[in-house]
Amino acid sequence: APGGGRAMEPPRLCAVHGALVASQLLFGGGAIVGKFGVSGTNPALFCLLREGIAGPLLLLTAFAATGSALPPWEDVARICAAGFGLFSNQLFFMLGLKLSDPVSGSAWQPSQPIFTMVLAICVGYEQASCRRAAGVLVAVAGAVFMVLMGSGGSGESGSTQLLGHIFFCLNCVGTSAYVIISKALVRKHPPILVTSWSYVVASAMMLVSVVIINSSPWCLQLFCDDKDPVVAAACADRPWHVPGAMVMPLVYWILGNSMLAYGALTWANRFAKASVVSAYTVLQPATSGTLSMLLILANGEAWGDKYGLEAPGIQDLGLLGIVLGLAILFSVPTSDGFVGGGRA
Repeated sequence: APGGGRAMEPPRLCAVHGALVASQLLFGGGAIVGKFGVSGTNPALFCLLREGIAGPLLLLTAFAATGSALPPWEDVARICAAGFGLFSNQLFFMLGLKLSDPVSGSAWQPSQPIFTMVLAICVGYEQASCRRAAGVLVAVAGAVFMVLMGSGGSGESGSTQLLGHIFFCLNCVGTSAYVIISKALVRKHPPILVTSWSYVVASAMMLVSVVIINSSPWCLQLFCDDKDPVVAAACADRPWHVPGAMVMPLVYWILGNSMLAYGALTWANRFAKASVVSAYTVLQPATSGTLSMLLILANGEAWGDKYGLEAPGIQDLGLLGIVLGLAILFSVPTSDGFVGGGRA
């Protein structure tokens, strides 16, 4: 039965933190790999294929592991809400990745604990305090610095970069919402079931969104944006086309991000505080920044420019503000989140 997961013994603390580290390293690598997947193609189609394939695979895996596939009726509304968080997180990240660069996308991820804390206060999970408010303000200042310095100035290119940062911000809000909403679900059901249910809901929402996007010339012109006008025109003319270059990034995102990373994240969310789960996102910019720099060093700046890869720049110093804000937030003592003899 779906509720059978309640009998699970609490894991060791190192296992929970190890799962969180592994998931964020996979996400950080996915930011780089995903840039290749959306280069010259429709990012919304990439999202649809990723979720449309990952959802059934996760559901089959969950059924094989638990013998259950259908959620109880009383949890359907919460599962739909969790699915919406997952849907918005993934759609906005890929759209932001298309319009901006993976280092900026990963640099935004440490803002998730801030959004998680704010949402937790709004729903009554945590109490507000002056110290937490100061932490939020410092982190927001860092995020604003990233947006303003990374927007590329005025003009069309600057507007596109700014929109990319807005999408990354919405991506982080969606991830935080998923962590908080799924918290109650993973206390009742095995994490693999919660992940698969959320993905199935997100897949249905993604299908509707992609049909709308692919039917709108304005949306296609925006999301098929490319430095090469021939490539941009081909993307807009054939929005349902799946080029060969999209296949391997899709495989990584389906197996690495959707099944392994989200599976580990949801499992760890059962035993760790939501704010702790989100705190590990600081690993993403370090991972993607390192990979991006190594690829540019190996292949040259012209190659990196072709795929929209950028080495860490001055705008990424805003990450320091986000990390400082996190440090202020986590200086507030907490009293829950004990697992396996340790605190998470």
